[in-house]
Amino acid sequence: QDITLTIDIDLQQSLYNEYQNDKSASVALNPKTGEVLALVSTPSYSNNDFVLGLSTDKWNALNNDVNQPLMSRYKQTYTPGSSMKPITAAIGLETKAIDPDKDLGAKDKWQKDSSWGNYYVTTLHAPSPNNLKNAITYSDNVYFARSALNIGKENLFKYYKNLKIGKKVTFELALNKSQYINKNQKVSDQLIADSGYGQGQILINPLQLASIYSAFVNNGSIYQPHIVQGQTKTWIKNVFSKETTKIIKEDLINAIADENGTGHAIYHDNVILAGKTGTAEIKQSQSDTTGTELGWFTVMTIDEKQPILMTTVVEDVKNRGGSGYVVEHTKAPLDLYLSQVSD
Repeated sequence: QDITLTIDIDLQQSLYNEYQNDKSASVALNPKTGEVLALVSTPSYSNNDFVLGLSTDKWNALNNDVNQPLMSRYKQTYTPGSSMKPITAAIGLETKAIDPDKDLGAKDKWQKDSSWGNYYVTTLHAPSPNNLKNAITYSDNVYFARSALNIGKENLFKYYKNLKIGKKVTFELALNKSQYINKNQKVSDQLIADSGYGQGQILINPLQLASIYSAFVNNGSIYQPHIVQGQTKTWIKNVFSKETTKIIKEDLINAIADENGTGHAIYHDNVILAGKTGTAEIKQSQSDTTGTELGWFTVMTIDEKQPILMTTVVEDVKNRGGSGYVVEHTKAPLDLYLSQVSD
């Protein structure tokens, strides 16, 4: 049986070239159809080596490599960090827990009350006015921690379920299940607050995250991601309202257009881009300084003639520019794709 894939080989190759020396996963899709245009895991290996049989030495070298080239990283789940903030924002708007124009008052560190002891939510950027647009543009952890508590566990978890976080993603290749809570875990206010800015116990698959972001350019609906041509169909219908997605989309445009926005390095004069960075901390406790960081970046076009959405997660970006490293390395693949489409 002949099958035709949705993969754009030039985009696939370009993403691989950018990250071949990193531990990373990249997804590119057409948000208007769910077609997967690229699905990349690095570092990798040559499939051709397996055709005639591998030498024991080569097989052992691949298996023992600390960078795990045999692991398909696009299958895995990762802490999303600030990549979750637009999702928290959309849930807050849907449930009326967030008034986008309300100034919450900028705070560098915050806790609900003294019951949290020494635990505070901290942020690098506490913009003023402390409204939704600025909180997304400058990526304010405290705003989204407070908003998650205002949304409340029931509403937050209800929308996570609506987004199929924790469910198996129907896709031609096996993907690990995302999660928003560890089974049998007591749900504290602290956990809910941390979930609001993508920490807590949330783990998400890069393809699923990319699919969720597509709702922001599809008036709140998400197409089924697929890698075999001719499979386009709606996956999750109207998970968010048109009004909600319009607000989030405009704020994501601002995160790139604003000179101090976290994604401004990829700003284009002639193409309107929307996007969000994320830096997730992987550490044992709040005082742990030895932990590592994951860098995320999702970017998408708004123009229906050039629909593309790209999500990349890179491991170990601490002291390498954080999510800014990913923004820089997204430029060449994005420009390549946009130049092909406009030709």
